Amino acid sequence: MPESALEKQLLNEIRELKDMVKHLENLLVERLIGVEEPLPDEVEAIREYESEKERGKIELVKLEDVLKESGRE
Repeated sequence: MPESALEKQLLNEIRELKDMVKHLENLLVERLIGVEEPLPDEVEAIREYESEKERGKIELVKLEDVLKESGRE
C-alpha cells in the first residue's frame, strides 16, 4: 500500500524519537548502575527527558493506532 507524505513524515519522526528515547534510556541505565559519571550535556538531556515525561508531554503511541486514527489501516 503506498504511503502518503504525512505517513512518511510520521514514520521518520517516530523513528527519530525512538532512537532518542533508546539513547536516553541507555544513558539512564549506565548512570544508575554507576558505570561512569554522565557528561554535563547528558545530565541536561536526562533532566529534560524526565521533566517532559513527568509533565506528560512525552507519550509513546503505537504506529498502528496513529494509522487507524488517520483512516489508513
